[in-house]
Amino acid sequence: MDDVESRLGDVLGDPGRTVPPADLADRVHRGVAVRRRRRRALAYAAAVCAVVLVVGVPVAWRQAGRGDQTVATSVDGLEDLVDIPGSVALQKETKDAGEFFPETLGEDGSVLGRSEKAKKLWETGPEGGPLRPLNVDAGATPVTGSGIRAWPGTNIVAPLYCQDQSGTTPVMPVNLVGTPFWVSGGTIVGSDPSLRPWAAKGCTKGAEVPGAVGQAVAFSYPDLFVADPFDAKGLRQVNVESGDVAAQRPLPEGVNVRRTGADRWQLWLAAANRDTFAWVVDGVLRTADRADWQVTEGPRVGQAVEFNWGGTATLENGRSQAMYAHLGAQLTAGNRLIVYTGLGELDEGPGWQSVVYDPRSGQSFAFKGLAYAAGDWLLWNDGTSYRLARVR
Repeated sequence: MDDVESRLGDVLGDPGRTVPPADLADRVHRGVAVRRRRRRALAYAAAVCAVVLVVGVPVAWRQAGRGDQTVATSVDGLEDLVDIPGSVALQKETKDAGEFFPETLGEDGSVLGRSEKAKKLWETGPEGGPLRPLNVDAGATPVTGSGIRAWPGTNIVAPLYCQDQSGTTPVMPVNLVGTPFWVSGGTIVGSDPSLRPWAAKGCTKGAEVPGAVGQAVAFSYPDLFVADPFDAKGLRQVNVESGDVAAQRPLPEGVNVRRTGADRWQLWLAAANRDTFAWVVDGVLRTADRADWQVTEGPRVGQAVEFNWGGTATLENGRSQAMYAHLGAQLTAGNRLIVYTGLGELDEGPGWQSVVYDPRSGQSFAFKGLAYAAGDWLLWNDGTSYRLARVR
């Protein structure tokens, strides 16, 4: 059963919990159709994601890493950025006989994901070896890093859970499906559907970030980047510990202020590390140096599938915005590399498409398949499976 159908079943199974809106049926059909398209695209990607497409640079196949896994890499490129001989091939199958699908990479090299057949979370990392079950179910994309793992529950009204060495605890009382959240420096951050940023130190109860208004769009501890989609000068860098606004910038180049109704609100992706703020809009990856905010235009990326489960949030000031409109894509930032990965529109070539970008050298590499960056680590498709390597 689709995640959408399952969540609606959980909610609507209790007649006293909610009154279905008049357009619910249409929204369900649209949501299920999108989810089925995504599964078909994933199946396609699993068969073809072995190829690395590097414009202008020949591709060579070489033996590398542990075991006899083959790695597609640029002769003059990717192997200069990551330690391929010391890389780890991640196990492909989970014990529930489903194919492992990595969904997040942590600053410590930890990897979390689920299989297509179940919602259970599995963990791996730089040590390799068999996938380790966390023995919990996740309703949407988890996050990991700094010895903690966090994930939304499977019910649409379930909390956000966190696990560390002391066990599993709820961090936020509301499921944040459709809203990005991150782990960096042992802190979990995000924003609720009413555009109120929150932070949780480790697996403690989350609380609003004082002085921060807008949607959390990127995080590199202790700096949370918050955007107010109704304010053209609404990109703020906020310290999550103190709530102080360290800097305020115009919304990034290419980002328009949009309002609900016939138009969508800001459909863009962002990521940050200690030196760089990066974003994608209109198919272009751009970066700004955080010291002087000099903008550099990077490579073009694919057009990602757009998701919109419907629903509008009314903010405290009376303004409203779409709650669950987002792109089927991620932008991740490691200490050096910026990586875009997105689920392409079926008519533009189905499957996951990724671009690894090194702002330092200006090099970029386009992959069919997944790729993520975090800390000093890069994860990418290796044939029909995945490989994890330390960035040089």
